[in-house]
Amino acid sequence: MFERFTDKARRTVVLAQENSRALKNNFISPAHILLGVLQDGENNGEQALVQAGLTHENVKAIVEGVY
Repeated sequence: MFERFTDKARRTVVLAQENSRALKNNFISPAHILLGVLQDGENNGEQALVQAGLTHENVKAIVEGVY
């Protein structure tokens, strides 16, 4: 299923899955994907989100409060 994804996109999905498991969720939500993007230090999306004031830590705190 992921063969059409770039290596960076696959890494983001893996990180999202790891975040979902760490938060004891049995699903991957857009918030988990956002956390995956923020964790990948080689991602243009991560750089843009950090410039907008988002960090992995503050997004994780929000996700923990919601899920």
